[in-house]
Amino acid sequence: MGKIQSVREVLEKIVVGAVTQRENAIALHDYVRENVKFGFNKYFDAATPDYTLSFGQGHCNPKSRLMVVLFRALGLEAYQHFVAIPKDILKGAIPPSQFWMISAELSHSYVEVNIEGNWCEIDSFIVDTPLLKGARARLAKEGGTCGNGVRLNSVNVWDGKGNAFSQFDRSMMVEDHGRIDDLEAYFQSKKYRHVVFGMKFNTMFRLMGEAGVAPINKNIESIRQS
Repeated sequence: MGKIQSVREVLEKIVVGAVTQRENAIALHDYVRENVKFGFNKYFDAATPDYTLSFGQGHCNPKSRLMVVLFRALGLEAYQHFVAIPKDILKGAIPPSQFWMISAELSHSYVEVNIEGNWCEIDSFIVDTPLLKGARARLAKEGGTCGNGVRLNSVNVWDGKGNAFSQFDRSMMVEDHGRIDDLEAYFQSKKYRHVVFGMKFNTMFRLMGEAGVAPINKNIESIRQS
């Protein structure tokens, strides 16, 4: 299968009409997890689902946005749910030269999806398997429980029936921002944490461009090789 560039292509090539919604939902989850690796792009939180797919990298918020679009296209009720969490989970994933600039709290999102009458909360699609293995290995070596993009007990496998988190844990939540459909309004609100020296990360990453983001992704790739 060639690289899929758009939401339409995902639905055409991944979703199989003869199986259940749950099986299709899991197939979409697994495709996004492994084919859109955890990382960053120049549009940051403002990246569209099609751009995230074509670039092949994204962090929690663009990947959650993509997942909601795919689930809704499958006919499932789904929402992007935002929370504020400490930035500790990104320590090690973001180079020290840039980590210090990040605000103390992050705007993190996971997905709520209703499958056959059962609500699931998931962000297990965010961290690809090579990164999860490498990050866990580093945490174990360092004696840590959180960092390099994951928690020591993170999971990235989802059965379509329950909750599954590769980054978030309720013990981390500083503030619950609820379901967000109007992303632009959220980005302009005081709840949104991704601001540094008065500049939103969305603007800063656009100014950095892909060349400026590349060192961060290179650092994350080194964790995969751990």
